[in-house]
Parts: sequence; C-alpha cells; structure tokens
Amino acid sequence: MNRIAKIILIISLSFSFFAVTGCSNQQQGQKESFDPATDFQYQYYQPDVMLGGRLGNITEDEDGCIYYMAGCYVYKYDPKTKVNAPLCNKANCLHDKESDKTKIKSCNAYYPFVGHNQADSIIAYENGYIYLAGVDRASTNCSLRNQLCRIKADGSEHTIIHSFPREYIYQIIHRGCYYYTEQYYDEDGNAAHLVKSYPLDGKGKEKTVFNPKRKGKLVYEINDYKAFGEYLYFCVSYTDRKTKSTSDYVYYCYNTVTGKCNEIKMNNNEEISRMNFFNNKIVYYTSYKNNTDWSMFYNGSLKTYDAPVYEADLDGTNPKKISVKVQIGEELYSDGNHLVISNDNLMSFTDEKYRKKDPDKYKEAEYRVYDKKYKLIDTYTEGYKGYNGVYGDYPIYYGPLGVGDTSYFVKLDMDNGTAELYGGSKSKIGQLNGSQFKREKLATIKQSPAARYWIKSQNGVSRIW
Repeated sequence: MNRIAKIILIISLSFSFFAVTGCSNQQQGQKESFDPATDFQYQYYQPDVMLGGRLGNITEDEDGCIYYMAGCYVYKYDPKTKVNAPLCNKANCLHDKESDKTKIKSCNAYYPFVGHNQADSIIAYENGYIYLAGVDRASTNCSLRNQLCRIKADGSEHTIIHSFPREYIYQIIHRGCYYYTEQYYDEDGNAAHLVKSYPLDGKGKEKTVFNPKRKGKLVYEINDYKAFGEYLYFCVSYTDRKTKSTSDYVYYCYNTVTGKCNEIKMNNNEEISRMNFFNNKIVYYTSYKNNTDWSMFYNGSLKTYDAPVYEADLDGTNPKKISVKVQIGEELYSDGNHLVISNDNLMSFTDEKYRKKDPDKYKEAEYRVYDKKYKLIDTYTEGYKGYNGVYGDYPIYYGPLGVGDTSYFVKLDMDNGTAELYGGSKSKIGQLNGSQFKREKLATIKQSPAARYWIKSQNGVSRIW
C-alpha cells in the first residue's frame, strides 16, 4: 500500500469512528466503568414505594462537593470548608433570604420546580455543571411541561437549555444526554410510549431512541431508568391488547454509542425484579411472572421467599448465578465497593395499622453488606427518617451510600419547605456488626420566602418564575 492510499484509509476510518451514533463526542472512547464527571450516579439511587424507583436528591462532583435541591433552591455543600450555601455567586444577591417577588427568580440557585413536586425533579452533575430536569408548574399558563436547566458548579450561570411540550416523570441524565419517557396515542387511540433523548448542550433535537412494539401487546409504562458506562437500562411494562391486563415486565439495554437496543433475556417464567451495578457488571434478581405474592406487602406481612441472584455483562449477556442471599421485594444498592441488600422497601409497604401495633419492629431497616467477591462482610441498620409526603404516608429509611467516602442524606419536609443535611463516614463499614449507621447533621435549611410563597400559592402553583 502506497503512502497516499494509507492516508486515505486513515481518513476514512476516522470518519467512520466519528459517525457512530451517540449524544455527544464525549461518549467516544470512554471506558466501561463509572466516571463521576459524566455518569448517572447510581450510588444515590433509592427506591420509591409508589413508582418503583427514583433518583436520589443528591449529586456529587469529582472533588467530593455535593449538590441537592431543597425549598426552591439548589444548594452546594463543600466537605473541605464545611460551607453549605445556595449555588449562586452573584454579588449582592440575597439568595434564599430574598423576599421581593420580583427579585427571587434572578438568583442562579433558584429552582421553583421543587415544592411538592420534588419527586418529579432530578439533579445530576456533569462536566462542571449541575443539570436539573422537572415539571414547570410555575409557568403563567399552568401547562405541565418539562424544562431542562443547568447551573454552573461555581454558581456563575443559570440557563434553561430546553423546554419540552409535555410532562415527564421517568427520566435520567447520563453522558451528555437527557433520556425520558414520552407518552403518545397510536392510530387506535391507545396510549403508547417512547424512549427519547435530548443533548445536554442544547444543540440537537429531541430524538426517539427506542419504540417498544410487540405483537398483541400494548406498552403500559417505561420506567426504572438506570445507566452505566455506554449503556442505558429501562423496564417496559407490556399489557395484553385485548384484556388490558399487565403480563410482562421486560428490561432493555440500549447502547448509547451504537444505538442498538436489545432485550435482557430471562429464563422461562422469570423476570427481573431489581437491578444495580457492581464489579462493572449488572447484578439483578428475578421473580416469577404474574407473581401474586406482592399482595402480602399491603396487609402488613413481611414474609417473603428467596430469589435467584445473577451477575451479567453490561449488555445483559453471559448471566451466572452468584452466592448472595436475597428475598423477593428486597432492594439492591451499590457504591462500586460494596453491594448492599435491604428490607427497607418491604417495610415501607407495611400498612400503617401494623406499624402502630408494633412500632419497635419498624424503627429500623436492616442492611447486609457484601464485598467484591460477594462475601458478607457486615450488617447495619438505618433508622426511620420520616414519611414520603409526596405520595402518601410511606416511611423512609434509606440513606444513599454515595460516590465518595461519606454517605449523605437530605431529609426534606415537603409541608414547609425545610431540609436537613446529614453525613456519615463509610469507613465504618466492615465494623458496624448490626449497629446503626450513624450520621451527623451538617446543615439546616430554613423555610425561605420563596418556599413560603410556593406553599401559599393555590395548588402549589407559583407565579414567581
């Protein structure tokens, strides 16, 4: 091959490489492991007893600073300086102390989507920016639309990247893209759903990345978004077109670089119940299809049964059973170094009358900790932290493991717009021996004038955006 031919070949290969499907060039060449600068922080994922999974209220940067939403503002906590403050560096700005309605919205940290709408908002760190997505109930026409915003990590900039025409509940941010579920109606008038994406730089268009279709089936919902490396994961709930009864829960794996989407295959009569990431693989356990045992969680019973646990490659292939004990209904958590299994969500399902009958039984949830070889190395408990006021009286126990050395937890009071930030050292894991994981209070967020205006506004609709 002569020199000119070699140059032409190199140029051709270069164009082929950059033509690969993806939301942004930063996805190209990234290793298949967790990158705190760009990736969905699965370490802060926590269950929601009503909706089958939520993102946490916290995100963390490479330096260990955390960012969280509380009372209509985004706050930054620096563990080195112990400073906790609204994410805005404007001179002469009063931030969360501003009482003038005409000036409140000028603060870079102001985020009016929070209030009682906290569970429908997400926060994520990526490459020097804090990204926020949530339902804009603060618009003057009261339309339910999503907005994608970003605030620079130093508080110097607040930008609305894109306003979407609809409300999105299931959503995730990962490696340069905002992914979400959009509902539409097919030619027969049946509700249908799509997985769509939008680039975080705002320079592209909304794009459909997956349209789930099955013969004789309708899509009831697409939820439980997670992501790791170049892969996006989500669960599609299918219903029978004739009977409209839910019959299948299928997990899919979407390659964000190649654009290929495949079903994670299960054994006959099995379906994924819970999934997380560990050892740069997916870890999940399964339950039986059309399982009726979930009804027992609503009458106060915590009786359950052992479920098979699997480890598989990130694309869902090569599954193998692992020696970890899990009972159906328990949650899987991970921070990359530990795999943690808990009964916290089972306890949240328990009917109020049973909690009142035996309150000591429901004061603490139990957690089992495994190392990278799936060896049980510790157990600990998490104390009752209050109720999830968004969807009803469901007790919360879980405190996120987090990305770094500290496990943070934000306790929100939805009724008055206040919050408390707690932190505990993960260095204690391996020595807890069944004791409670202790956290100290790091900061208190008092009710701001903006939160007070929000709460007093009719139906939680603020007019100060």
